Amino acid sequence: MSDGVGATSGINPCAVLSANADEIWLVGTRGDFRIQRSAVVKIGHGQFYPWFFQGVRIRHRIAGIPPDLQFKPILGRARDILAQLKALGFPTS
Repeated sequence: MSDGVGATSGINPCAVLSANADEIWLVGTRGDFRIQRSAVVKIGHGQFYPWFFQGVRIRHRIAGIPPDLQFKPILGRARDILAQLKALGFPTS
């Protein structure tokens, strides 16, 4: 998980993503973040740092938490997660 300030790494899960049609919940060693769907600006592939575009990036409008949160799936692929989030109604690219 990366919050723009620091990143976690390793083979053990450092974050868990849960989602339903109303919100995304990303919890890990960098924090506990609940993001309402209405606050999500865009969800897409992660940036170069820290995982060479293999992660998922969540951009949102919630004050007080980093505007971009990223994580790299250990199981599955980023494009599969993006497809599932799109099916829930989140803005994905």
